Amino acid sequence: MSGNGSGNGSGSGGSGAGAGFSAHPDKLGDAGDQLVTASTDVGSVKDTLGKLGMSGEGTFGEYGAGDAAKAFWQAWQDELGVNVDALKDLGGRVHITVANYTGTDHVVGEQYQQQGA
Repeated sequence: MSGNGSGNGSGSGGSGAGAGFSAHPDKLGDAGDQLVTASTDVGSVKDTLGKLGMSGEGTFGEYGAGDAAKAFWQAWQDELGVNVDALKDLGGRVHITVANYTGTDHVVGEQYQQQGA
């Protein structure tokens, strides 16, 4: 989907809203794929940290440091889980945006063809 390409994208040139705007669904799709891949990568880090078992008394001694470390690692696991979900959701929403742009381009193209433009 693209505008007239004559502006900086701000729409302030008097040609109407969106003048100069351009969307490239293929590039947006690539960005969505990268977000989903990042989600998978962060999920792998989360899983690896979960397997380390770094909160035992053998590592931190007997004075409660192990419990504090366990709470710290669990908080990191929780935060990474939130990030995994957010990246996956964002990637999915970018893909929805790509589909919307593509669908709009198709409809607008058909309208121009029907009008003989």
